[in-house]
Amino acid sequence: MQLTALAYCIGFLTDVFDDGASAKMDEADGTLPGRHIAADNLDDAISAPAPLMPVRVDRDPEGSFIDDRAAVQGLLPCACVHGVNDKRPKLTRTEQVRTHRVIAHVAKRLKASDEFHKLLQLVAARESSLQQGLVHRLSPDLEGSYSAWRKMQKTYEGNPHAADPSVWQTYGLFGMNSNYFTLVWDKTADPRILCDAIVDVLVYRRAAARMIRKAGGNIVCKDEQGKPFNYTTKATWETVHRAVSGGKLCPSKYEETAATMKRFFRGRAQKVGLNPDQAVTLKMLGVEPDKGLDGTPWTDQDQLLTGLWNEFEAAQASDEAELLAAEEAKAERVKTRLAARTARKQPR
Repeated sequence: MQLTALAYCIGFLTDVFDDGASAKMDEADGTLPGRHIAADNLDDAISAPAPLMPVRVDRDPEGSFIDDRAAVQGLLPCACVHGVNDKRPKLTRTEQVRTHRVIAHVAKRLKASDEFHKLLQLVAARESSLQQGLVHRLSPDLEGSYSAWRKMQKTYEGNPHAADPSVWQTYGLFGMNSNYFTLVWDKTADPRILCDAIVDVLVYRRAAARMIRKAGGNIVCKDEQGKPFNYTTKATWETVHRAVSGGKLCPSKYEETAATMKRFFRGRAQKVGLNPDQAVTLKMLGVEPDKGLDGTPWTDQDQLLTGLWNEFEAAQASDEAELLAAEEAKAERVKTRLAARTARKQPR
């Protein structure tokens, strides 16, 4: 109980006091298109997303698991499996395996490195226990989401959901604060789009790419007195993950909390065979595909999303069909052997 409480407090402090890059929004330079945002043109708005909270992997015993995926799809526009005021559905091993396969499919289609694939799986396991469509309801998430909504409202002017704080929550596999990450997908989108697991992977990749580009140049940070200073850092899996999750590449103003978060990440990374100090390049993140496996071109990200889901479901159906055929063949062999054994026992 003491360790859980400590982890919770650390997460809360990270969310409330670590102000990140202050969510600067500069649309004048054209870096914030609405739909079909280019992966190479992200802005500095990713400033303080979901807090780093080790307790996020704890399985919430509340609620009941929804096994009907068609019903899940109908709950909310973007496949959230519950509302902000609802209990979190129970998690099953089947759901975790499905999520693992979704991430693997997208990573393969991106032609991403094994290391980036490991990072995606690691973060999803910690933030959501590989459960798709979550609305993160811990107090730091709810408070951080509302605080971010108040700061970011003007950024989403024209979005039909802009004035409703209840939909601007922290969502999905990676615990993304929708106020900072929705625009990475589409500034006019329903923020609950971040409940979609494939959107989560694509958005995480775009955010990571942005941080890698920034790591290669001069970064203007602020010290504890608010005085700006120049800073440079190398892109490693540790720095990229910290920047995407915490919103900045600058050194933390709260060294003790930052050191704790660093230790947690490094331990988890090493357990899955990911070197946190490995240099990271854009090539390692892969590239969003612009056509389907059959060669059909995808002209926008909506087609990209639909196409990737169709490919995944087709692959799942094929695997299930092969498994069923193998089980039927096995059953037929057993039946044949039993029949032969019975025939041998019959008196002549």
